[in-house]
Amino acid sequence: MISFQVSVPVSNHARSGVCLTCQLSSGEWPIVGLTRELGKNDKLAKLLRDRGIPCKELPCIEFVDGDDRPLLAGLLRGEWDWVVVTSPEAALVLSEEWFKLDSFGQWKVASVGKATADMLRDKGISVSFTPSRATAEDLCKELPGPVGKVLFPASKLASDTVFDHLSERGFSVTRINTYSTQPAQWDKEQKKSSEAVDIVAVGSPSALKGWIAQTGRVPHTTACIGGTSAKASKKEGVKGVFFPENPGVDGWVKSVEDACEHLRARQEAPSSKKAD
Repeated sequence: MISFQVSVPVSNHARSGVCLTCQLSSGEWPIVGLTRELGKNDKLAKLLRDRGIPCKELPCIEFVDGDDRPLLAGLLRGEWDWVVVTSPEAALVLSEEWFKLDSFGQWKVASVGKATADMLRDKGISVSFTPSRATAEDLCKELPGPVGKVLFPASKLASDTVFDHLSERGFSVTRINTYSTQPAQWDKEQKKSSEAVDIVAVGSPSALKGWIAQTGRVPHTTACIGGTSAKASKKEGVKGVFFPENPGVDGWVKSVEDACEHLRARQEAPSSKKAD
């Protein structure tokens, strides 16, 4: 898994609020802020702590039901060639509505990646297809034919990538917005705790927006789960953006490690020059 560091100029709107420095003591690990919704940061936290990387859980988003969620159970009684699922939360909502049914139609499930597939299988739903890379674009390119009917239960904030790309291939796509995200609210203790964070672990553009809303500043460095969050970081004016070529938790951990090593090396550089 390859991680990339991207330096970008600070955007005009974010210039006054961006955190431009990261102060570490010699040999000290940077502190990582975990921004997924409450209770969804445990896996990443364990993987980082096993590597000696300190972290703080500071949830920046929370999930709410989407306007179309009441429609999902009825649609699952119908016949679909594919039900396309592109996030663990969409998988959770799908499983909750599926459990309510005493009967359901014939359909296969396509999952965007491992984390989403694991959630579906943990809930008893078989997964028939995952793409070679965990992106919506690759799922749309590689979804097996023949073309037919696709049900796409998604976040209200999800892009039109799946709908547009599959429609271009000839699939008949029905999109429903089964959930959405909104910024989580922090107390004074959480806001104070965020001041010690050196690297923000970003799992979605919404989480990054939540961080900025709660702290009033753009982070100096983000370690992102994939390219979508990395693009959002760049747009907001983050100076150091690290992300894996193939989205997923394993790559996310590597991105955090790369960001930590980068900050530690930069902090140690001046003392090395003085020693010479």
